[in-house]
Amino acid sequence: MSFTAVHHERGRLDATLPDLGCGWAWEAVHRVRPPVQLDCPECGHGMHAKVSSAGLRFFAHTSGAPTCTLAEESMAHHLLKLELAQAARGAGWLAELEVSGPDGRWRADVLASTASGRRFALEAQLASITIDEIRARTERMSTYGVRACWFSDRSRIPWLGAVPSVRLARQDDGLIAVEPMARFVGTHWTPEPSIPLAQFMSRILTWRLASHAPRRPQRHVARPVTRLWAHPKCVVAEAKKLRDEEKRLRMVQEEQERAEWRGYARQEAALAERTARTDPDRGALARHSARLPGIDQAIAQVAARYLGRIRVTVGWSVGDSRYASGVPLVNERGALLAIFDPLPQAGPCPAFLTDVDLPLLFPTKERRERFEQYRAVRERTRAKYEG
Repeated sequence: MSFTAVHHERGRLDATLPDLGCGWAWEAVHRVRPPVQLDCPECGHGMHAKVSSAGLRFFAHTSGAPTCTLAEESMAHHLLKLELAQAARGAGWLAELEVSGPDGRWRADVLASTASGRRFALEAQLASITIDEIRARTERMSTYGVRACWFSDRSRIPWLGAVPSVRLARQDDGLIAVEPMARFVGTHWTPEPSIPLAQFMSRILTWRLASHAPRRPQRHVARPVTRLWAHPKCVVAEAKKLRDEEKRLRMVQEEQERAEWRGYARQEAALAERTARTDPDRGALARHSARLPGIDQAIAQVAARYLGRIRVTVGWSVGDSRYASGVPLVNERGALLAIFDPLPQAGPCPAFLTDVDLPLLFPTKERRERFEQYRAVRERTRAKYEG
C-alpha cells in the first residue's frame, strides 16, 4: 500500500489530503469505470484507490507488481507516517508523504516544507537498522539541504540519539515524545518530561528544540545519547559553561607556568648571590649600595612583611643585569626577597622582574611611576611584535 500515486495529468496524488493535493475529489479515482490510470511513485507499476474497513484511504498496487519498498512497508509504518504528516500540517507546514529526492538518492517518509524553502524529513523507523546506515541516510539528506528526524515507538531503539531522533509512546488516543529531550541545569543535562507529538513537532520545526550533541554529563538517564533535543538557550548555556571551564583551566595552566618560571628565576637569583659571595669586591659594592637614599626604608618594609623574623640585607649580587640596575634585597641565606629601584630601560627588564614575581620598591613615587610607564610601553611593543 501507499498513500501516494502519480497521475499522468494531475501529477502526484496524496490520499491523506481532502483534495488529494491536486484539487481532485477522492470519488474521482475510487471505484470509477473505467479505472483511472495511476502509477506507483516508487516502482512505476499500476495502482488503484482503496479504502480499508476502518475508513483509511490509500493506493494499492495492481496484480503482478514487482518488489517495491512502499508495498513492503507495514501497516504500522504507514500509520505512523500519517500521524507525522498530520502533526507537521498542524504546525502550519506543508507535508508530503513518500517524497524522493530529484536524483532518487534519498526518499523521505514525510517531507515537511515551507514556502521559504525550508525542508525537514520526518522518518518513521520501526524495522531494525544499523547505526551506520541511519547515519548515512541522514547525512545523504543533509547534503541536499534537508534536515531529518527519525521517529520510532519501539521500546528499545539501538540508534536512538545517534542521529536526530525521538522515541514515541502511545498515551490515551495520541502519541507522545518520550526521549531524548533534555535541559541544561548549570553543570549537566537532565531529562525533560514527555510532550505530545504535535507539540514536539511544532518545536523542532520552529527551532524551539534543536538537535544538539551534548558535551557535559547527562544525568538521570538510562543511557547517555550522542544527540538530544534541547532549547537553544540550553545549548548556549552549555557553551558558556564550557568556555568558562576552558578559561579556568587555561588560567590554572598559566599560573602553573608562571610558578615554574618563578621558581627558575629565583633559583637563578640564588645561584647569582652564592657566586657573588665568593668575590670580596662584590661585597664592597653591596656595602656601598646599602647607603643609597631610601634603601633603609625599603629594607624595613621587606622585614615587616616577614614580621621581623628575618634579617634583610643588600645582596652581593648587586650589579647583576637581571635586576635592571636595581639592588637585590636578600635574607641570611641569600634568597632574593625584593628589588630596590630597578630601571626599566636597563638589562632584560621587565622579563626577569616579571618572572621572579617579587616586590619592586622605589625611593620615591616618581621613580615608581617612571618605571611603570617604561614597562607598559615595553609590554605593548612586545605584544605588537608577538601578535
